[in-house]
Amino acid sequence: MATNAEAAAPKKFNVEIVTPHKLTVAILIRDYCHFRESDGFNNEEDGVLKARYRRDFCVLILKLLQSPDLSLTELSNILVSANYKVHPNVRESFNDTLANLYANGTGTMLDIIDSLNRNMTFNESIGPGLDTYCIVSKSSVVGYFLRRLIVNFDKLTFSEVTSVYLTFQKYYEQWQKSLNSHNQVAVDKVVCPDDWGANRDQWSRRQAELFIATQAALLSNNEEKALPPQELQKRISNLLISNPSLSEAHFLSYLNYLRVKEFCGAISSLYHCFDRSKTTDSKVSVDDKHRIYRFAALNLAVLHYHFDHKEEALASLKEAIRISQAANDNICLQHALCWLYRLTPINKDKLIEHSVSKSFELNLSYTTSLGIQTFVQYACLVSGYPHQIFETLTKGDLINCQHNLKDLISNSYSVKSALWQFYGKSEMSMLWSQLLFYLNINNNNDSKGIYSEGFCLGVCNVANLLLIQGSYNLVHTILNFAKERFPSEPNSHIWMLCENLFIFTRALYHENWIEAEEAAQKTLVVDKWEGYLRLAELYYHKQDYTEAQRYVDTLLNRFESNKKYKLRVLYYVRAKILLAEIQFSSSYPDKVSPGIITLLNNCLIETNKYNLDYHSALIHLHIANIQLSMGMMAQALRVLERCLVQILAHGGCFDRARAVLLYVKCLVAHSDQLEVGERRNVVLNAAEMLERVKEDFRVVEAYSRVKDVLYLQAQLYNAIDMRTERNKCSLEFRLMDEERTTKNYYTLLKFL
Repeated sequence: MATNAEAAAPKKFNVEIVTPHKLTVAILIRDYCHFRESDGFNNEEDGVLKARYRRDFCVLILKLLQSPDLSLTELSNILVSANYKVHPNVRESFNDTLANLYANGTGTMLDIIDSLNRNMTFNESIGPGLDTYCIVSKSSVVGYFLRRLIVNFDKLTFSEVTSVYLTFQKYYEQWQKSLNSHNQVAVDKVVCPDDWGANRDQWSRRQAELFIATQAALLSNNEEKALPPQELQKRISNLLISNPSLSEAHFLSYLNYLRVKEFCGAISSLYHCFDRSKTTDSKVSVDDKHRIYRFAALNLAVLHYHFDHKEEALASLKEAIRISQAANDNICLQHALCWLYRLTPINKDKLIEHSVSKSFELNLSYTTSLGIQTFVQYACLVSGYPHQIFETLTKGDLINCQHNLKDLISNSYSVKSALWQFYGKSEMSMLWSQLLFYLNINNNNDSKGIYSEGFCLGVCNVANLLLIQGSYNLVHTILNFAKERFPSEPNSHIWMLCENLFIFTRALYHENWIEAEEAAQKTLVVDKWEGYLRLAELYYHKQDYTEAQRYVDTLLNRFESNKKYKLRVLYYVRAKILLAEIQFSSSYPDKVSPGIITLLNNCLIETNKYNLDYHSALIHLHIANIQLSMGMMAQALRVLERCLVQILAHGGCFDRARAVLLYVKCLVAHSDQLEVGERRNVVLNAAEMLERVKEDFRVVEAYSRVKDVLYLQAQLYNAIDMRTERNKCSLEFRLMDEERTTKNYYTLLKFL
């Protein structure tokens, strides 16, 4: 129950100011109604034109009611613009009414308000036997606007009515001055409806709430259509001048600051939001006020998490949990439990399972489905069975469809794409990303879908898959699309990572070490561990094995020593493979350590445990290369048979070319044991297979590898005395060497 002090507190009413703009719009509606009532459209011969007049006027009035206050000059320009076709008689009557009001004073204004009321009164004098009707329905949007205007006007004292008239006089005089000085602004310079309110200070509460809801929805689902951060902040500041107690405006400001990673502005706006939430309405009960405190602490934890302040976020989250438990607020507790999963490294499986089950009991469909998607992501990182993971995700899809959770439907497609990519099935991953693009959630041909984080992930996933296929122009086009669609945080870091990886990969193939290192350093900012891997890969190709191993050891030490925040297994596997490459290349050809095979076999255990099929195939590829260097050609061929299908089916051009090149070298080395005729056929087939290898390396612009293939191809043709083909390969090698100067010439066994 409320305290005595709260009961005795005076009630606050949101009295809207009767501004000249609202009065002018009401006059425009009244004159149009009089024109309709007098059968003004009957003089029009063209029925299509009559329908155009009616439709355009209705759309115009809806826009005017939703927009902030305009000057009379802007309103007049809109009435004569080509965007809205308003009947000339309506414009003439409207101008006459304004002039009459300006000349005759408050009496005319009172008559106008009274006539507005009559427009919403049933008319029974239209003839016997006919249904009664009113010009404006009281339950319509226009009727609601007129009723509010009339009620607010009736509450005014005489002095306040006089003040409204004097304000209208200044409003009208400014328009007259603009007519005299500029001979009316050109029609092609009228205010665009999307830009209404750019520099306005007068916002009604309803207009402000509509603007806030629209921009918040755009920030969540279609950021490209939302206002730029600086312009949106300016609009919010103007909006708060007329509505200082509107807490939703401060929350929109908080979301806007998050887009530009502005911590001070974000936390200040969040504080102001919840300060206003508990003071705007005196009818709010004590329980509701305490609920505001709970969600304030929860949102503060989310804010700190967004800025990677893990300790501060955990402290705020614990406070939200404590006061939610004291108040037995299960809903707030479930939201807090979802965030606790992200912030704590222990018992993550129990936390998410409890969150899903409890949310299902409380009928929190959104939290339940989101928990399921989070659970399947966690399960794949702890060696869960793939068939069970996809089956669980299907249960979340049922909830999404039943409750029409559009953003989670979109996210489900991106999660499936990520899972297939994790398991090494790039073609399936590409398929689910493309299905996401064609997803029509709103069942509307004009709908473009939900442009949320899942959509951005799908776009960047397609870009990465096209990157490994060497389609650099398409990758560049897709990245430009992502930049336009997701210009700000929190989604912009996704395409930033993709862009840096694109620049790094291409520079690495071109052996442009400076550009590659710049891209790797930028990757460090977005994804620390991915940046370390790319730097290690760069130094490996530069043959600086000491520096490369230093970065690899950094990742491996993180995985093995830090049990609280353990490195993801995918980074660990990639680091182990790179370490094996470094050890092999640094010791070849003097001595190939058997420990490298042991290292790769241990890594193979991890990939089999987590069902990383593609990385298992890459490990087999490296094992085969080591066996070839040790003279074990037959064993190398048997190992290659286990991995070639996976790499050829789901690998990029570079990996496919490496795999086939190794297979060719194994065939040629093994052919020494055959008879002369059989060996010649094997060598000839191997030389022809290198044509495809050469083309794949050329597609990804790995010109050093192309030269390596040409050199081997020339040697093979020379071995079987095919001099024409040998000379052709030699000429192609010389022309490419003159056109594409490279720093490294790879030995046939040292590098894969």
